[in-house]
This record gives sequence, C-alpha cells and structure tokens, in this order.
Amino acid sequence: MKKHKNDEHNNSEQNNRPPFFKSLKKNTITIHRLCPSYIPISVLFMLLQRALPFISMILGARIVDMLVEQADKKEILTVAAVMVGSTMLIELIRSALMHFIAVREMLVSDRRKREIGYKAMRLDYDILERNSTLELIALADGNRGKMGGLGGYLNKSLNLFGAVFSCIAAVITMAGLLMVTPYQGEGVVFRFFASPVSYVMLLGLLGISIYVNSKCEARQGRIRYDCDQIEIKSGRIYWFFFNLINNYPMGKDIRIFKMFDMIEKKGMEARDDIENAQKQAIRKRMKVGVWSLLSQNIFIVVVYLFVGIKAIYGMITIGEVTKYISAITLLQTQIGAVFSLIIDINTHNIYLESYNELMAVRNEKYDGTLPVEKRLDNEYELEFKNVSFHYPNNERMILKNVAFRLRTGQKLAIVGANGAGKTTFIKLLCRLYDPTEGEILLNGIDIRKYDYDEYIRLFSIVFQDYKIFSFSVAENVAAGPEFDRERVIKSLQDAGIYDRVQEMKSGINSRLLKDQQDGDEEGIEISGGEKQKIALARALYRDAPMVILDEPTSALDPVAEQDIYTRFNDMVTGKTAVFISHRMSSCRFCDEIVVFDDGKIVEHGTHDELVADAGGVYRRMWEAQAQYYV
Repeated sequence: MKKHKNDEHNNSEQNNRPPFFKSLKKNTITIHRLCPSYIPISVLFMLLQRALPFISMILGARIVDMLVEQADKKEILTVAAVMVGSTMLIELIRSALMHFIAVREMLVSDRRKREIGYKAMRLDYDILERNSTLELIALADGNRGKMGGLGGYLNKSLNLFGAVFSCIAAVITMAGLLMVTPYQGEGVVFRFFASPVSYVMLLGLLGISIYVNSKCEARQGRIRYDCDQIEIKSGRIYWFFFNLINNYPMGKDIRIFKMFDMIEKKGMEARDDIENAQKQAIRKRMKVGVWSLLSQNIFIVVVYLFVGIKAIYGMITIGEVTKYISAITLLQTQIGAVFSLIIDINTHNIYLESYNELMAVRNEKYDGTLPVEKRLDNEYELEFKNVSFHYPNNERMILKNVAFRLRTGQKLAIVGANGAGKTTFIKLLCRLYDPTEGEILLNGIDIRKYDYDEYIRLFSIVFQDYKIFSFSVAENVAAGPEFDRERVIKSLQDAGIYDRVQEMKSGINSRLLKDQQDGDEEGIEISGGEKQKIALARALYRDAPMVILDEPTSALDPVAEQDIYTRFNDMVTGKTAVFISHRMSSCRFCDEIVVFDDGKIVEHGTHDELVADAGGVYRRMWEAQAQYYV
C-alpha cells in the first residue's frame, strides 16, 4: 500500500512538471538576469571542451596511419605539433575560463539567495504568515543548492547541447565505418561484417544500451529527489534544534532547566531520518546503477570485437581502428548523455520550480494611489466602520462589528483580556491585514485607497514582540544606515536609555547583540528593559503624527514604567497616541479608554467613568489588579 501511495505521489509530481523547454527558457533567463556574462563564458568553455577529444581522435588516427605508411618524418612531426599545440592552447584557455566561471557561479548562487530574502521581505504580511508561504520559502532556499544550484543547471543545459554536438561530430567521424565495404573476401564471418546486417545489429545494440541507461538515470533521478525532499524537511527540524545550542538568549533556560538531553534527542531523531533516507537512496541507486553499467560494458565489448574483426580482414586501417572505436564509444556515451541530461534537467526543474513559484507569488493587498494629505496641525481622523475580521485559514472572527472613531490628539488606551482582539485592532489600523468586513477610514476615505508607503508613515509603532537587530544603537533607532545624530541622541534621552548607551565603548555607534561578530568587535548584550527603551526611542525618532505602543512597558519595573509614561505624556503632546496595556494604572493619564471583550468594544470612557460602573469589565479588571497593591 505504501508503495502504491509513493507511485501516486511520483505520478502527481510528473503531471505537475512544467514543460521541459519552457522551464529551460525560464531558468536560463533567470541565470542571465542574475549574471549576464555567465552564460557566454560557459558556452565558450563548453565548445572548447567538446572540440578537444575530436582533435586527438582525428589527428591521432592520422599520425598512426602516417607511421604505418612510413611517411616523411617532418610531416609526421608537423601533424603531431599541431595536435599538441592546439590541445595545449585549448587547455590553457579552459583553465582560465574555469576561474571566471567559478566566480560567476558563486555570484549567481548568492544573488539568488538574496532574491529569496528580498521576496520574503516584500510580501504582504498576511501572505508571509501563511504556512504554505513559509513552506515555499523554505523549499526555495533549501533546493537552492541541490544538484549544483543554478550553476549546475547551466552546466547540464550546455552539456545537453554539447552532447548533441558531439553525437553529430561522432556520426560524421565514423561515417566510413558504416558504409558497406567494397572489399572482396571469403567466409561467413567476412560476408557478415561486410554486409549492412552487422551495422543494423550494432546500432540496435546501441539503442538498447541507451534505452536501459536512460531508464536507470530516470529512476536514479526520482530516488535522489525523494531523498532530498526528506533532507530539506527533516533538515529544518535538525538545524532548529542544533542552532539552539549556539543561541545566546536561550542559553539560560537551557542550562537552568537541563534541556540538553531533550534538544539532543529531538535533533538526532531528525538527523536519523536524514541518514536513513540517504542510506536507502544509496542502496537503491547502487542496484539501478548495476544495470546501467552492465549495458554500457556489453556494448563496449561488442564495439571492440566489431572494429577489431574489420581491421583483421583489412576493411579499415590501423589508424582508423582507434578513430572508429573512439567515435563509437563517444557516440554511445553522448547519446546516453543526451537522454540522461534531459532526465536530469527535468528533475532539476522540479527543484528550481519552488523558486519560480515563490517569485510568482503576488501581493494581494490593494495598493492605492491617493497621496496622504500633509497637515502641519496633524489633523487626522481614523474611523473603524463596522469592522469584522478573521485570520486566513481560520473562520473564527477575532473582531466583530467594531465601530469606533479616533480623534486627533487623543490619548487612547485599549484594554482587555488576552485574545480579546487588541493587537489585531492595531494590525488592521496599520494595514498589515485588511478587514474581512467593513472599512477603516482616514479623514473619511477608505485607507485602502491611499498609497501604502505614505499611509504607514503616519505611524510610529512599538509592537509587543518588537525586535532589536544586530546593528549599531543609532541604526536601530533610525531604522537605517543614515541617521541624524542629534535626533538619535534626543530620542534616546527621551526614552531614558541614553546614559546606558554612553557607557558603551562606541556610544551610539556600538553594535548590539551577539547574533554576529564584526572583526574584533563583539555585540553588546543588553537587558529586556533596555531593548524596550531602544524600541521606544525608534518610535520617537520617526516623529510620526500617530504613536502606537503595544504593551510598551511590559519589561520595565514599576518605577521605570511610571517614568516612561510621564515622559511619553509630554512627548506625544499634539499627537494621537494609542496604548495597549494590561496594567490598569497606566491607563489613567489617557483621554479615553476602550475595553475589548471577545472581539467587541464593550465599554469606553475615561478611567473615572469606567471605574464607577460596578458591573463593568474594566471595573473588574481594575479591582483584580488593585488587590495586589493595597
């Protein structure tokens, strides 16, 4: 039954394979786009490589015949010099080209990896978050180096055309052998080898050998592909657990809770899956390879007998013996190579198709064209108009018919239990997602109609799962390599972290975190509270008219929290500020508080108004927290 399912899987993949020449054209265009000089240099290398054996084959046979005929030594030396000189010249050129090709192969691989990363960064957030997209990105990156990557693909493609060229040249070279000989002789053997029957049988055996070899190559290609897919999927699991060993932030938990054995066990289970798949693939490929090798060797033995007997009967010269044997064996290997390369390239197309599929993914979010009005008074009004929303592949509504208007200059606090829809409300406001139902308006116009880049500049945001990167402090604050030094310092001061930054070796130019090393400079590891203050400084540096803070002080102690809110209350004067918080005390300075429960806005008002409602959700939350401070 298992075998049957695998057969169905293979048949399904074969049906989904793109047409051979369409894929060949698409992938060749990709290679040319990534490095325009790579293909011309590789073509020249291939032509020189294919011409080399024919020089030795033809001129070598000529030298043997001249020796047998006792030709003039000067003529023999001249032919030998031409053969050796041309061979040396071609080898020198090929050697130089190999260095150029190696550099360009590396460039193509690096640029393709970069394209995968850039594509992932530019996808709509809701598309990127889908499991299917993450799987596609992993496959595109994991298959990137399989079978030699794009460099290997180009090499196979050129070898395919080179093999066709070699076949044509080999047929021309051995044309004299395939002609019916006019020689006279006696005996059954002589008549057989002088008749067309012997050539037909030789060509028939050649066809059988090629057929067997091509079938074996196709089978080996499927075995290799199935093994590689297991390697990619299990490899993701293995490297996840392996990288935990070197993960600095997780080091404390791993050591305190003695998680070494579990990490090692999980990682080695995935590694065992990879090793078992590799061992099974090797066994299968060896069995298939025996048949391929057997068919080739049988044909080679027959060729030697065929040519040797014709030479014994004087049908061909001694020099022609070497030429024809070389030509026939070359024809066999190159015809086999044509079929083998077509199968190999078809298999390679499957690996590369995940990259092509990823590049073909298009953003679904409508990107409007309306410019956002630049207002010195920051008079912007945002309205949620009967907005409902559920995440992709999940029909449960997170927000349910939310209607709310956010006034300019208002300080708004959003509170509610976990899963009530608070963060989702902010994601919709920032257009990381679009509403399932209803619309969000900016100054009376649907936000989808605005140019997204202009719209998002209205916001400075610190998400609950904010990220600090292994860049300098200044680059983290400015969110880019170019920055205004005075603004960076001012933002750090307002966030209450500048004194700590001054203590660092290079001040605002000090690199953070231990994710990577830069020469002798080691990244500085900072506390969670310090990271959060740098994230706050980043929001301040942007100086947008609307500031959104999702749990902005969760990593701070109560004193630092109070200090931040006091500072921020002054810093966001004249701006619209939205705070999401679980700490009721942090909401007291806000103009209005909105309470979410089960995806709905169930209460809104000032702190005093909401506390006064004895049966309200906010009152219950306030009292639940207050009991720990009274």
